[in-house]
Amino acid sequence: GADVCKALALGATAVMVGRPVLYGLAARGEEGVGFVLHTLNRELDNAMAQVGASSLADLRRGHR
Repeated sequence: GADVCKALALGATAVMVGRPVLYGLAARGEEGVGFVLHTLNRELDNAMAQVGASSLADLRRGHR
């Protein structure tokens, strides 16, 4: 989550999160993938709140 926030704030247009998703798939199947994606989304929301960004577009406008 926080790493995704940092990458977007530094100008990334995409962030790959394949490895955590594969770990979730290996550990708990489809439920594990959902859990990983939900957790990443929650962590991203938290990181964005800490830097004062209410949207992904705000991150690209200088919240660093």
